[in-house]
Amino acid sequence: MAVSAAAHAQVDKLYYGSNIVTMNEENLFVEAVAVEGDRITHVGRLADIKPLTDDSTKRIDLEGKTMLPGFIDPHGHFVSAGTSALQQVDLNPPPIGNVTSMDDLIAKLTDEAEADSESEVIRGARYDDTLLDENRHPTREDLDQVSTSRPVIVKHISGHVTAVNSKALEMADISADTADPDGGRVAKDGETGEPTGVLEGNAGQLVSDLTPETTKEDRLAGIRKASEMWTAHGFTTANDQPSDPDMIDVYKEALNDEDLFLRLTYWPRETNIEDARAYPAVESGTDITAGNNMIHHGPMKLVIDGSPQGYTAHFSQPYKTQRPQDDGSYRGFPYWDDRDDFLDFVEALHREGWQVTVHSNGDQGIQNTLDAFAAAQLAAPREDARHTIQHSQFTRPDQLNQMAALDVHPDFFIGHTFYWGDRHKNVFFGESRANHMSPLKGAYEHGLTPTTHTDTPVVPIDGVQMLWSSVNRMSTGGDIIGEDQQVAPLEALKAITINAAWQYFQEDIKGSIEPGKLADFVVLSDNPLSIGHLDPMKIKDIKVLETIVGGETVFEGETESIVAEQPIE
Repeated sequence: MAVSAAAHAQVDKLYYGSNIVTMNEENLFVEAVAVEGDRITHVGRLADIKPLTDDSTKRIDLEGKTMLPGFIDPHGHFVSAGTSALQQVDLNPPPIGNVTSMDDLIAKLTDEAEADSESEVIRGARYDDTLLDENRHPTREDLDQVSTSRPVIVKHISGHVTAVNSKALEMADISADTADPDGGRVAKDGETGEPTGVLEGNAGQLVSDLTPETTKEDRLAGIRKASEMWTAHGFTTANDQPSDPDMIDVYKEALNDEDLFLRLTYWPRETNIEDARAYPAVESGTDITAGNNMIHHGPMKLVIDGSPQGYTAHFSQPYKTQRPQDDGSYRGFPYWDDRDDFLDFVEALHREGWQVTVHSNGDQGIQNTLDAFAAAQLAAPREDARHTIQHSQFTRPDQLNQMAALDVHPDFFIGHTFYWGDRHKNVFFGESRANHMSPLKGAYEHGLTPTTHTDTPVVPIDGVQMLWSSVNRMSTGGDIIGEDQQVAPLEALKAITINAAWQYFQEDIKGSIEPGKLADFVVLSDNPLSIGHLDPMKIKDIKVLETIVGGETVFEGETESIVAEQPIE
């Protein structure tokens, strides 16, 4: 019988009548998939599986659409994306939003201030200074136009710069005498020495006490909203990054209340080994939902630098375009002022059995991370640690060699080629560095197991955009950013399915359509493999039609990608 099956399985549901792409390269295309409970039981020819069904089996004819394993988000900020969508003014520029000038930004914040006169603080998020007509961050004077009696706090699209008004500076006791915190910079006027209202890197934490405490109810509402956002784009697994182990109880409550209706992998974020030990597991991939496989423990997440578009990523060579206050040699900065402290913490986690993942954008930040992993393995050799580097944005070719030697794997923020590709090439870094950012093809060529992500809420969660950008690398301006790093559609799909499952020790239960694995699927309007072969640019037109978690439909509709309206010449 030409069918692969799990032992002693029954058939509750039978999916057929479509292009079913399993992501198992030994059996990449099949005619039918059978499900019992939340597991896949059979894959293969319809003629072979159909006799295993009975009158109780639900038969689902996919009518020529394409079924794939559900998309897996290897890096996102799930809860904060949901709460941000509900609580913060959206200051996104095109193509996501419509804020293109300081007047636009001030007007949107003012509208919110007038609409909610009782709020303690006015918050906005995701402005982009490089796409404002003024080509700068908002200052205290700009934000004072919104309010002088309440703090105004807005976050840069990178998440690594915060701009505040005079009231916020006053309430946070930030003055000309305020020293820069570890891993942060308080921008000050070159003539007066007074703070401008721009807080870089960890300096944004100086105003964190001014925002109202996020309640459990806020978080539950955020989880519900985020679940809707992720599943509408075909994702069956999301990622969150809590800095408090109590958040795990909130996840579980949301799951029990059906506010969380896709799978979640969380990464603790701590800076010392004592706080790391407060979490319920060390081993990545540990299921903390008593066999339901809905919430999994992941690696410890550290941050070594900031954002390239926020001028806070750490590079070995200067930014191409320096800011007015720079002297021509500005290269960004590390978020750990004491490098040895960083290396010591990575080694301590490694010794205790943690998988470690590090946010590293600039090539110097990446180098510091690779040095830490190398030192940890030298001090305490360990097989299959699967340490990873997040964003890995400006990985040099020689660093791909180091990753391969150390068995360290990158997770690329592939959307940078679309959202910031033009500015990385023409403003921030020049053609050579920009063309090699997010070197997905290079990672494959070095035998690595790479993944891609959107870092939502930095940019919207969008699986089709991730596929399209991985294959085409086209910017919003229509330029191809690094043609030699384009990959085939199959490699793009691997990055958000089987590779993403593997990176976090979940390859035995998800990432492909195989007997015994979880029945997590996405149904698309077209097949990315055939569309990508005929005309790779048309991948952008694929729509998400259905998302299935554990055999149950959690989204049904027609979701279009943000790149669908991208003009193609």
